[in-house]
Amino acid sequence: MATFRLATLLKLRIRDRDMAAKAVQDVRNAIAKLTERENEIHASNREMDEYRKQASHGAVNLHQILDAQRFQMVLAAQLDQIADHQSKLKQELERREFTLLKTQQAVKSLEKLKEQRDHTAEVHALAKQQERLDEWASIRHAMAIGLEQDQAFQDNEGITQ
Repeated sequence: MATFRLATLLKLRIRDRDMAAKAVQDVRNAIAKLTERENEIHASNREMDEYRKQASHGAVNLHQILDAQRFQMVLAAQLDQIADHQSKLKQELERREFTLLKTQQAVKSLEKLKEQRDHTAEVHALAKQQERLDEWASIRHAMAIGLEQDQAFQDNEGITQ
């Protein structure tokens, strides 16, 4: 029959918790990268707006204005893709955070069980130690009584002789 090994199980749960925490961090990093890319696209869009405004003054170059508008359409499509990816990543983040929470609870419950076991073992060890001390004290007391009786017996024999 296999024996229950709390320390091994606790190490496994801690490893699972650490992996879940890393998975959460990975999703957060991906969301941060998408947000950074989104900010870059907004900056490019502002530059294109400025470029179109400048191109519309004076001699109008229709090709440049149309190219800028096409580029802005591409940027808008990229923004839509980023928004979609961010939405999916946020759902994944919630799922992974829930998994992390469950693994943290598993670790805490095993740590609490370990503390209870340690406390029980300590109480048992202290009880054993107290039992040994009581036994030793009883033996010493019995020896002292025996010595007193021997002394009294010798004293009585000395008187009777």
